[in-house]
Amino acid sequence: MDRKRLKDIQTADLSESNINEDFLHWMKTKGPSYVLIIMIVIAGYMFFVKYNQGKVAYRAEAWIAYIEASASGLPASHEDVAQTYADIDALYKLGLLSAADGYMRSVIIGKTIGSNANITSVLSNEDRIFYLQKADSLYALTVEDDDHSEEMTLLIITGLNGRASVAESNGDIDAARSFYEAVIARSQSQYPALAQQAQRRIDTLDVLAEAIVLPTDAEVTARNNQVLQRDPAPINTSIDALTDLTETGQ
Repeated sequence: MDRKRLKDIQTADLSESNINEDFLHWMKTKGPSYVLIIMIVIAGYMFFVKYNQGKVAYRAEAWIAYIEASASGLPASHEDVAQTYADIDALYKLGLLSAADGYMRSVIIGKTIGSNANITSVLSNEDRIFYLQKADSLYALTVEDDDHSEEMTLLIITGLNGRASVAESNGDIDAARSFYEAVIARSQSQYPALAQQAQRRIDTLDVLAEAIVLPTDAEVTARNNQVLQRDPAPINTSIDALTDLTETGQ
């Protein structure tokens, strides 16, 4: 019994020794290759995670920059955002539109960019012309690469309406009409309400074409100096009755 047990133990030791030798042989011949593959997979996964984290951080940085530009109210800040973060979402077109809107806002209120409650500068005619040119060029950049996708519709419509506003400000009624017609063509199937709005604006363009004649300074001065003549005839019947009694001595 002891001899058989000893034989079994020797056989087991021999098998384990063979397994260890096979494992060592495998580790020496193929082990390094498998270890290298595992390390490459781990490194690739870590790079992928870090890359995604960087993209999220970069995207957040871009939108924060856009919000800061909106708070500043400076068109140049929006232009910088459009150029710097052109690869993030729709910030390129949003930046251009916001910059153009900033120039148009200054034209509407008649004040230069940067004016506030403490510092106000009246918009000169030269500044007005420059602002309108800048706004129109920025709106044009927004609509020049229209791919006619549904996702781009609102941005393109906004740009076309902006160009129409600039044309109206310059008194170019024909150009404004063509931009509104482009709005109708671009939005009719997807946003019919916006198409109807553009049509209403076309219908009222002729009113803008009518010249408004303002009085001259001389006419205003003469009007202000004019003395209204009082009508001597009384309009109160009671006064008429009192006048009659006085005249008759009653």
